[in-house]
Amino acid sequence: MLVDVHRACVARPRGTRLVVLSDFDGTLADFDVDPTLPRIRSDAHAALVVLSSASSVSLGLVSGRRVSDLTSRAALPSEVYMAGLHGLEIARPGRAWRHPALDGADAAARALADALSPAVAAIPGARLEFKGEAVAVHTRGVSLSARAALRTRVDTIGRPWEISGRMRRLTGHDVVEFLPDAIWTKGDAVHWIARDIASQTGQVPWVIYFGDDCTDEDAFGASNVSVAVGHRPSTATFRLNGPAEVAAALGAIAGVAADGAR
Repeated sequence: MLVDVHRACVARPRGTRLVVLSDFDGTLADFDVDPTLPRIRSDAHAALVVLSSASSVSLGLVSGRRVSDLTSRAALPSEVYMAGLHGLEIARPGRAWRHPALDGADAAARALADALSPAVAAIPGARLEFKGEAVAVHTRGVSLSARAALRTRVDTIGRPWEISGRMRRLTGHDVVEFLPDAIWTKGDAVHWIARDIASQTGQVPWVIYFGDDCTDEDAFGASNVSVAVGHRPSTATFRLNGPAEVAAALGAIAGVAADGAR
């Protein structure tokens, strides 16, 4: 599918602006049992740096991580859009946006994290991540036989926060996450970024999005071309096997951008 991704970028409508957006974990970075360890692959980083310098391209990352975490972990030039907490916060040079649902959400998230902590600590390999206004329970390090029971326990503990409208549950790849209860997805973040790019450049955005998780499906629907990473069922236009192929595809797209500039 690498050739297909390349061809799609070459064949995009004349005069449109190429917008390359990507998830982080499992897409630009390989997974790790410890969610604090993943870093962007060096080959993907090199391709993204080239893309960020192309005058005909806009670039962004859309992740469940916080913008501050994403920025330090990806180490990309400042002109790159960074969307964190599944798009609830978005940053670019000269502008930072936060969804109103984040205001005051830290108290509910902290209370839920405190309630979840004993259950998570009781399961070997489980990890609790407090993100300020969100809480995630990572199950990648948990034995397969124990994961279902842990998720059931997490759901039971989190249900009062859901019923009261304080938090909403989001299931991802080996993670259960609770976010502020807002009707907002990664797809909304893609639309936000595309509108901002159109306003800044005066060009019609043509978006290609890379992502590995079921939480990326909304972003796929908001993009012109979508690329699923991995083997789970997906509505994406194309599919790549893993982060190494994503890095190769980004390198090919960087070549397209360079050719377009010339």
